[in-house]
Amino acid sequence: MSEETVSDLTAQVDADAAMYSRLETEREDFLYRARENAKLTIPSLMPPEGHTSAAQLYKPWQSIGSHGVNTLTSKLLMTLLPANAPMFRYSTSDQAIEELAQDKTVRADVEKKLNEIERSVQDEIEGLSIRAALVEALKHLVVCGNVLLYLPKAGNLRIYRLDRYVVQRDYEGNLLRVLIKETVAKETLPTNIQLMLQTPSDLPSDSDRQVNEKEYDVYTVFLRQGDRIISYQSIKGMKLPGSQGSWKIDKSPIMALRWTYLHDEDYGRAYIDEYVGDLTGAEALSKALREAAAASSKINPMVNPTGLTRAADIANAENLEVISGRADDVTMLQFDKQADMQVTQAVLQDLITRLSHAFMMNKSIQRNGERVTAEEVRTMISDIDDVLGGIYSLLAQELQLPLVVRIIDRMEREKKIPKLSALKGPDGKPVTRPKIVTGIEALGRGHDYNKYMTLVKEVLAPIGDLAWQEVNLSDFIKRAAVSLSIDTDGLLRTPEDKAAAQAQAQGAQQGQMNQQMLMDMVKGATPQVAKVASEGIANQLQGTPQ
Repeated sequence: MSEETVSDLTAQVDADAAMYSRLETEREDFLYRARENAKLTIPSLMPPEGHTSAAQLYKPWQSIGSHGVNTLTSKLLMTLLPANAPMFRYSTSDQAIEELAQDKTVRADVEKKLNEIERSVQDEIEGLSIRAALVEALKHLVVCGNVLLYLPKAGNLRIYRLDRYVVQRDYEGNLLRVLIKETVAKETLPTNIQLMLQTPSDLPSDSDRQVNEKEYDVYTVFLRQGDRIISYQSIKGMKLPGSQGSWKIDKSPIMALRWTYLHDEDYGRAYIDEYVGDLTGAEALSKALREAAAASSKINPMVNPTGLTRAADIANAENLEVISGRADDVTMLQFDKQADMQVTQAVLQDLITRLSHAFMMNKSIQRNGERVTAEEVRTMISDIDDVLGGIYSLLAQELQLPLVVRIIDRMEREKKIPKLSALKGPDGKPVTRPKIVTGIEALGRGHDYNKYMTLVKEVLAPIGDLAWQEVNLSDFIKRAAVSLSIDTDGLLRTPEDKAAAQAQAQGAQQGQMNQQMLMDMVKGATPQVAKVASEGIANQLQGTPQ
């Protein structure tokens, strides 16, 4: 092999490793902050560099950090992925709605079928244990600010913490490149891969020395090319056979999540970054207060060396044992720091109060139970959005919708549900598409619903019937239904339906009046006429001609 060929091959071998190493330096500051945040909350989320399962993790002096992260994560999961409702629904295009509106029976059947598909997707989400995976992912977002989710063609959702992957984005925040680095044992690799790595070649001598390595770095690479995401895996620069993949960009299997972001940064900032000062203070004061309490609890009798009482008698005396001595000779060692400890305790309590508000630990809207009402969820969403400042917009864009689209694509490929994404309208756009109905969507609708109910309870109800005469009841019901995400087409009566029902009611009323008139005539008629009239009324009730 020529020197030029060897040089080219060496460059190819080091391409992915070199790219990972270059992007790793840009991740360093974010990774450092993530590890510092984890020390103050849950150290196991982001262990120190080089940590092994046998090593001891840092033990925080306070638990407000971990308690806050768990509380906030639980509330976020309840609103992003409700247990008693799907997180999405199929949204139908306006043109399809106009076509279906011509036949209400067909539209009802279509909506019923879409609802069945929504439930199937929701069952798939529960079956893949995505809820448990999202708990860990949300903890990483709160503490570290970044986490990578990967949903392969088969299997459950995988989570990669920040020290195991690197990303590269454009100025608008769109993913350009993702590299995942995993260290695997040689014995876990397929036999053909092991043979490929051990095959003698004309590679440089330093590569020959790595033939007997027991572990290898496996790089999983995702690249954006146009409107598609391509992927492959490599070991020592050699692409693994059968590892190549390609997806449309809106059906990408990877989701690089961020808590917050800036346009010129590849990684996001954590929620803990905004409160790291209070957490650091709580950590230091908790340590000082606990050490001071330990010192104050220490009991040491002191004996006057010039007195009559002997120290040995005090040290060796049993309970209620009589010893000789004088009480003035014995005193107790005391730390006169009560006033200082009260100041420390007051400052610590102030920090805990602020952190409790930041982590929503003082919000007790949700009941302990499986059956949580929709109103409680909407109230919780409102509180979270007020505290977090609009986190739902980013999570809906980078977590909820991509996750739903990817699961739907998997189920369509496995023929578990109809391939609705292939249905196109005359304009070339999909006839129906998934739409997220939790998070910020539920928040806006929930606020509208609360306003309507406030109008009813505090304005209309005290006035009474006179107030309802000024309200367009039909329009009010429609708006309230929309605030609850209820489609009113076919549910509420149209003007034609109302006119037909009114005409039918008037006809029935007129028939009853005619029958009453005949009965009155029968009462005042002769027996013969009454008999004829009675037979006529009976025939009319039976629908037979006289």
